[in-house]
Amino acid sequence: MKYIEYVKSIALFLLIALSLFLTFIIWTFTPGFDRIETTPAIEVALGKTKTVEEVIQPSKVLYHYNDVVTGTTEKEQVDLLLEVMKQWQIRDVLSLAEEAPMNVLKSYMHEPNRAVLYFPGPVPFPVFDTIMEVSADSIPEASFDRLVIEWGETENTDFTLYFINTRTGRVLQANVSASELEQFQSRVVEPAFNYETFITNEDISTLPIYVQENALEMNTYRYLQEDIVSQKFVDGLFENPGRVQSTGDLANEEYSDESDALMSVDSSHKSINYVQPKAETQDPAIPSELLFETVDFINGHSGWTNDYRYFAMSPLNQQIEYRLYLDNMPVFSPTLSTELELVWGIDAEMEQVFRYKRPFYVLESWAETGAATLPSGKTALHAIAHLKEQDLKKITDILPGYELTLDDKDPARLLSLQPAWYFKSEGVWTRLTKEELGGGQVGLE
Repeated sequence: MKYIEYVKSIALFLLIALSLFLTFIIWTFTPGFDRIETTPAIEVALGKTKTVEEVIQPSKVLYHYNDVVTGTTEKEQVDLLLEVMKQWQIRDVLSLAEEAPMNVLKSYMHEPNRAVLYFPGPVPFPVFDTIMEVSADSIPEASFDRLVIEWGETENTDFTLYFINTRTGRVLQANVSASELEQFQSRVVEPAFNYETFITNEDISTLPIYVQENALEMNTYRYLQEDIVSQKFVDGLFENPGRVQSTGDLANEEYSDESDALMSVDSSHKSINYVQPKAETQDPAIPSELLFETVDFINGHSGWTNDYRYFAMSPLNQQIEYRLYLDNMPVFSPTLSTELELVWGIDAEMEQVFRYKRPFYVLESWAETGAATLPSGKTALHAIAHLKEQDLKKITDILPGYELTLDDKDPARLLSLQPAWYFKSEGVWTRLTKEELGGGQVGLE
């Protein structure tokens, strides 16, 4: 019995020691978790990325002299003017008018000693500020589709720029230092006097529309049909491509995921249509943000598969269009998709695309090229002036372009591009037929 207390003491000591040891183990224990493999993001490059500057381009430039109007749609000649303008510091931006009448807009645009840059869609001033050097305390959220350079005749006087929105009548003014005038006149104004002559018909439109007076020599093309596979669009547009399910047939495929995003493939129009219903909104867009965000979105999957350029915008509907160009001319089609159409939206306080419609073909390998003579602008103006049931004052633009079709010789393998005249009335582009142009020569030679 005399050893019982001694044994109890030893046992108690061992229990305390064990308790301390286990406590230490618990405090210092680090579990070894198995590494969870995450699905890597799929990087998709359908084509190229582009800067805003590459996407926004003037469609033509006119030069008004005392007794003649010349102009150009040639890229090299347009780029020469833009190169000179990039050396300017544009300053003293101010608003001249909010709703100037048409006769006032005419006086700004069509008086002598002026160059006019025509843009196919309204250009937000904050976007222009990223392309040119604008010195201003604040950049107005205003848009323009005509930029007028009034160069004057006095070397020691600053020359003036006018930024005009022909739909709303808003006019902004800015100045450029007189020190830039000599280079502008020697590199741009003097050579431009020898450009093609442009003419107008005062009966057409509320603002004069100028077109090249003489016939146009243009190329024709036949391209082999090359399509981007649907899976690349799935990988580029859906958040989790691995969970996308496909339905439909080869001619009209459909893809969807758990977020209700849907992408359909229209083989007859050679286009895809992606919709994210949750992003639909009735809110209008800020024009500059709409342009920046949509360019970033297309860059996100390198979606510039051909020469697509900014062409039109409807801020109230959050809608924007980038049209296919070839040889610096816009491309239209009666059957095939020729533009990137985006409607912007918002979901869970995050701005994103609501609808995205675009072609899935690329113009890469041509099978044949030729030459064509497009009837003169004089002929086109005459044809439009004699159109039946057409309100001539509702016409807002006239230009040469290309018509894209499935080639008659081999529609399963070839795409054909032929030059044609187009006019825009109430937002709709219409091609002038050979019969309306009087049977003028258009086609292969």
